[in-house]
Amino acid sequence: MRLGMAYRLGLVIGASAFGVCGCTASKVDFSTIKQPARAAEFDAYETFVGNWTWEAEMHNAADANKKLTGTADWAWALDKRCLRGNMTSKSGSASFDASGVWSWHPKSKKYIWWMFNNWGYPQQGTARYDAAKQSWKMDYESVGLDGTASHGVYEMRVVDKDNLEWRADEWTDALHTVKKLEMAGTYKRKK
Repeated sequence: MRLGMAYRLGLVIGASAFGVCGCTASKVDFSTIKQPARAAEFDAYETFVGNWTWEAEMHNAADANKKLTGTADWAWALDKRCLRGNMTSKSGSASFDASGVWSWHPKSKKYIWWMFNNWGYPQQGTARYDAAKQSWKMDYESVGLDGTASHGVYEMRVVDKDNLEWRADEWTDALHTVKKLEMAGTYKRKK
C-alpha cells in the first residue's frame, strides 16, 4: 500500500516538474514586437468610407415590402486597418438597424466581415475584390430576417466614387438549392 502511494506521489511530482520545466512559455520581450506595416489590401475599402443612402427591390417579397430604403455610414478605425459602419433599413412593414466590421486577415489573405442587427441575427463572411472590374463578391452565412439559417452572396460593383450597384441572393442551404431571398439595389453617396 505504501509503495503504491509513493509511486502515485512520484507520478504527480514528475508530471508537475514536466509542466513547470517543459511546457512553460518563454518570457515575451515587447521591445522586439512591432506593429506590422498596413497591408495594401485595406486600400480597396476606401471606396466605402463615407455616408450613403441606398434603395433596393426585393424581387420575391409581397408588394408592400418590395421596396427597401436606408442609410449607411462607414469609417476607418484602428489605424485604418478596420472599416466600421452602421446601417438602417426600412420596408413597408419592417425596419432594422445593423452595425458591421470589415477587415483583412493577414495570414489567410482574405477580406473578412461581420454584421450584427438589432433583431439579434448575425452575418459573417469573406469577400473577394476584383480590382480590374472594381467589384466585390461577398459570401456569407447568417440568420436571415425570417429567423432561419441562411447562406448568401452579395455582389457589389463600383460605378464611380459616388455610386455603387449591388445584389444579394440568399439560400436555405450551403449548396444553394432553395433560394429564399433575391434583391438588387444602389448606394448613392450623400453630398
